[in-house]
Amino acid sequence: MGLGKTIQAITYLTLLKHLEDDPGPHLIVCPASVLENWERELKKWCPAFTVIQYHGSARSAYSKDLSSLARTGQPPPFNVILVCYSLFERHSAQQKDDRKILKRWRWSCVLMDEAHALKDKGSYRWKNLMSVARNANQRLMLTGTPLQNDLHELWSILEFMMPDLFETGDVDLKKLLNAEDKELIARIKSILGPFILRRLKSDVMKQLVPKIQMVRYVGMEKQQEDAYKEAIESYRAASLARVSKQPVSLNNAAGVFSRRQISNYFLEFRKIANHPLLVRRIYTDDDVVRIARVMHPKGVFGFECTVDRVIEELKSYNDFSIHKLLLYYGDNNKGVLSDERVMISAKCQELAKLLPSLKLSGHRVLIFSQWTSMLDILEWTLDVIGVTYRRLDGSTQVTERQTIVDTFNKDTSIFACLLSTRAGGQGLNLTGADTVIIHDMDFNPQIDRQAEDRCHRIGQNKPVTVYRLVTRNTVDENVYEIAKRKLTLDAAILESGAQIENEGDAKTMGEILSSLLLG
Repeated sequence: MGLGKTIQAITYLTLLKHLEDDPGPHLIVCPASVLENWERELKKWCPAFTVIQYHGSARSAYSKDLSSLARTGQPPPFNVILVCYSLFERHSAQQKDDRKILKRWRWSCVLMDEAHALKDKGSYRWKNLMSVARNANQRLMLTGTPLQNDLHELWSILEFMMPDLFETGDVDLKKLLNAEDKELIARIKSILGPFILRRLKSDVMKQLVPKIQMVRYVGMEKQQEDAYKEAIESYRAASLARVSKQPVSLNNAAGVFSRRQISNYFLEFRKIANHPLLVRRIYTDDDVVRIARVMHPKGVFGFECTVDRVIEELKSYNDFSIHKLLLYYGDNNKGVLSDERVMISAKCQELAKLLPSLKLSGHRVLIFSQWTSMLDILEWTLDVIGVTYRRLDGSTQVTERQTIVDTFNKDTSIFACLLSTRAGGQGLNLTGADTVIIHDMDFNPQIDRQAEDRCHRIGQNKPVTVYRLVTRNTVDENVYEIAKRKLTLDAAILESGAQIENEGDAKTMGEILSSLLLG
């Protein structure tokens, strides 16, 4: 992560050409966010290669010609073609045609950037990409985080790389690969040795600045705390009513709820821990009816939609969504929330204290959240605090992403960049910032590690500080413990000397909900 994997891979492809007379064709698969960067780096370090970016408008420009060449058995008109993972995920006629084109050529090297995207052997992405890559002369997988959550995900990557050696058929790897088995971990570590070339930050520490990790625990004030307690009481009542109808252990939420229900309940608690505006509590049912009657004649939800249908729809909205609706379509901002409302979150209050001091000290900041709705609220927060920013998330056009990155890195008047953890947390070089704020942590700690390393990478000349915001006395604390446990497993598998400790403090979502709702 930020240690030069891209340039090392390009050097390798160049060596294939010069030492083995192998000019390709090579297929590079990567996240959409880094397509532009791959093309730029290939042209910079290997200008002799003909490179095609097969995505978006460029795809339609090349599609017909490439299809004709592939059908007639002619060689491709490029050394390297760049595609993104989405080409292997969808089932539209266009995507299927694209995959047919790629299958017709014999690839020298299929290179997967951010290869942890192939952690799920059962996914369409894994299967469709394997159908293209299986007959390649070689498969090269680049990732700074090969172990995401569990050992079976790591095995899926190994099986993709060398299916003849690591194929497992229908074996249930989740049951077989137990992370608590220390002997098994030692064996896997020895198995991995010949297949992983790992460059550690300690190997290039002279070129790399220090990274300081800080956890900021923030306490809820009354409005947010009341919202959290109300949610617990509401779900607890529903849970106990359900338990009374079926004889199950009160210590096992998994016996009471489906996996989806557990996930949904947990998500609601996480929302309130992040910001109470992510649930509906301020706007009452009467307010919803009144707003629906204002919106209906304006055709906001379509003129064919009835008032009752609009009311039903609005009842599913959270406070912030209703606020935005009134902001865009309401009459004279009637009913919109005041700026004070955005500051009822403990995390936003912490940002209001932290950001001005960072700005005064000459720092620049990346702020990550998993949810675009939270990014919307964070935009409002930054407007209230009065700092300049840019934003990049999954809805940002691929062609615009590199421009946003370049602008932020060059223009020091832009203090912050808001990013979604998934779209903005991989492959981008944002060394213009020296501070990272993880607003809400991912269950998968490697996602957050990827985000941190957008600015902690070669080329950064300032020490980097990473802040994690954790709301006290909420499920935020449990997410943090789960993430720490997963990082311990990662270290035990991939680093020398690290051991798994049986601390027993990282509970599952089901166990956490059991203690909250049934305990």
